[in-house]
Amino acid sequence: MAEKEIMIDSSNEQLKSAFHWAKSKAKSYVRTGMEGLINQDETGRHLPEIKSYIPSYWAGYAHRSAFYSRDMAHQMSGAHLLGLVLENFSMLKAFAGTASELHQWYPAWALNFDGSLFQLDYRNANEFVREVPAVFELVEKAYNLYLWTGDENYLNDTTLWTYYTKSVTDFIRLHDNQLINEVAEGTGRGIFDGAASYDEHCGEAIVEAGDGIASQYQALLAYAQLSKAKGDIANYEAFNDKASALKTYFNTDWGVRGIESGYVRGYEASGQAYSSFGKEASWFMPMKKLTEAGERTDQFLILIDSMCEMPGQAPANIEAFTYLPDTFFPYGQNELGWKWMKFIIDRLDEPHEISSQGTNGDYPEVSYTLISQTIEGLMGVTPNAPHNGLSSLSRLPQEIQWLAVNHLALGDCDIYLRHDGATKSTLRNNSAASAVSWEAQFVGVCRIILVNGLAMKAEIKTVNGVMISCVTVQVAVGESVTAVPLKEQGGTGHEFDI
Repeated sequence: MAEKEIMIDSSNEQLKSAFHWAKSKAKSYVRTGMEGLINQDETGRHLPEIKSYIPSYWAGYAHRSAFYSRDMAHQMSGAHLLGLVLENFSMLKAFAGTASELHQWYPAWALNFDGSLFQLDYRNANEFVREVPAVFELVEKAYNLYLWTGDENYLNDTTLWTYYTKSVTDFIRLHDNQLINEVAEGTGRGIFDGAASYDEHCGEAIVEAGDGIASQYQALLAYAQLSKAKGDIANYEAFNDKASALKTYFNTDWGVRGIESGYVRGYEASGQAYSSFGKEASWFMPMKKLTEAGERTDQFLILIDSMCEMPGQAPANIEAFTYLPDTFFPYGQNELGWKWMKFIIDRLDEPHEISSQGTNGDYPEVSYTLISQTIEGLMGVTPNAPHNGLSSLSRLPQEIQWLAVNHLALGDCDIYLRHDGATKSTLRNNSAASAVSWEAQFVGVCRIILVNGLAMKAEIKTVNGVMISCVTVQVAVGESVTAVPLKEQGGTGHEFDI
């Protein structure tokens, strides 16, 4: 089994070392099959008990015996790449099972490793920690896991499907009663009453937040696609239209009201708007692709980068920085994505903001996201296991000449993928039940891509504002295919029409 674990090789020793560390560190947090304490926290107010743990991994503070919905959502891709397929499904279903009419379709914020409610964050059915973005992120991540695994349990499990449906219907309806606009709201009164944003320390009575509306957008898209996968085309069309309408509303009204540049990132119940930098409430909007790709978003990304370097504006906790690579890579900002990966890597051994946590590297989110950002970020892998396929797009910065991953798990397929700069990609189908459909993507516009030396006409498309040239090839079991874009002058390389 160890021989089949995901591994990378690269020209960049810093990345290789960090990835190797992250694999070992992330696996150390797995709790599956163990017995241990529940309800252990720093206050000492709750009497810990010994219980058998469900398939799970740590997602939250080391001094709390729990996994948190927000952390888990951001760790799930990395967990999948490590082979924690059972754990992802188990934990997601455990959260989904806590959402009910009594809780107004909020899931719990934190669960013990035995799947029970973590008492520190749950006092009663009316007073428990809950934040709007997490509700929607769980729907989005369920779809992402379906794409990675092809597991139809994500479509057919009754608990999960009820959760998805209630999140994008009843939850929005029940929490849209102050600013009536079909955007889910928090109360503006803090985390135990329902917070609009992941930014818990903003000090503002915000009822609608940028990270909330952005996460709602992705949940609507995810639910539409999950419905399509189930064969419900009417539901697919309805919720795809809802997502499109929400994005239009954001980019013509909610996100730009009264300002010439940047984006509004929150509203109070009175209608007072906030457009200053607001950490998660700011970067989630482009990260979730709610902002329209273009000049305004490009300038906003520059602002996010500068603010995250500025004392007094930058987050204090390392786990907040783990979102930044996910924010920059989708827009072709490869150097900035890598910059913030390095920022995290360089600070692994520094003390965490909360001393009892240990070092920055001891926070679980850090190791899991380093893994996913290497594969989904730097290598630009987008999975489609239900159709036995994937796409790839090199996002290597100047400091990384080449990067290769082996034993990439895509459903039942085992994949090898290598990028040499931005102008050569190779995929090998190590093992699978059938051929793998590979869309080899390259940034820029070229008419011909050489596939194992044979010329193929490229498809030209725009993905999140980035012009892409691509070909789709079937890679048989045991076969290796190399794709290279062809320059107009007859050579090969990246200097094609841009």
